[in-house]
Amino acid sequence: MSTLSDALTAYRICARAEGKSQRTIQWITSSVGYFSDFLGGDLDIEMITGNDLRRFIIALQDSQKYRNHPYTKQQHNKLSPQTIETYARAIRAFFGYLCREGLIETNPMIKVKMPKVPKKVVPTLSGADLEKLLSQPDKRTDRGFRDYTLILTFVDTGDRLSEIANLKLDDVDLENGYLKVMGKGSRERYVPFGHKVAKALLKYKLKHRPEPTATDRFFLTADSRALGAERIEKVINEYGKKAGIKRCYPHKLRHTSSVMYLRNGGDPFSLQKKLGHSSLAMTRHYSNLADSDVRAQHLRYGVADRLRV
Repeated sequence: MSTLSDALTAYRICARAEGKSQRTIQWITSSVGYFSDFLGGDLDIEMITGNDLRRFIIALQDSQKYRNHPYTKQQHNKLSPQTIETYARAIRAFFGYLCREGLIETNPMIKVKMPKVPKKVVPTLSGADLEKLLSQPDKRTDRGFRDYTLILTFVDTGDRLSEIANLKLDDVDLENGYLKVMGKGSRERYVPFGHKVAKALLKYKLKHRPEPTATDRFFLTADSRALGAERIEKVINEYGKKAGIKRCYPHKLRHTSSVMYLRNGGDPFSLQKKLGHSSLAMTRHYSNLADSDVRAQHLRYGVADRLRV
């Protein structure tokens, strides 16, 4: 007999040995933990069925945001379909691992269909919004120029928050115009940047970056510590509010960078490499133009307005 907690311990050992990211391990661990709580105890893994996962999905659909969260107050609105699907995928992946390792004979979750997630328009900023956002930091100060450089780098490269936060001095190739970043799945790639970003990065490095004491991270706080992901997210959100932009966050800048790259004539294949997507399918949703583009194209090529009626 092997219980869920025993199996989870075995999974963590295996995942670390395989070089899985801490984020992935935490995602699986927390999702299986919630599932175990729902089932009412540390059950024998052989006793768990696909219908148990289906019942868990239904329970999540009726659950409120941040229920039983240790730090955040419970909200009245329900969990999003994206969140529910994320939990379900984690549990199915965990049972896939159990089956591969021979801890169970068959995967009871293999026939469980994942809940549908509505396809929404990718949220992006306009060019005017970006200019307004970039005008907020006071570039005369060390912090202001750092923040300006951060935002400009996000916008030009389309990099993820974790990729920018983890940049080291040696990762910034100012001579050739590349950032070396570590993406999802521990996949390293080189991301190009333009002349304006090169100029800003160089000026920040030479004039505005404080002398570090115990870190080689590129972006630093005023007291020479690494500027963490949470702090970067907070900085961008604060400047967004000052600029009158609703919900401004790093991944929105990634979306904006991707859509504008295509609008300006870039192709999906080079965008895929730039973003670090493992397949072109992940990049295709950026090819669906924003609402304003669709309307502009319709006003130019629409049928009814060309009829003499």
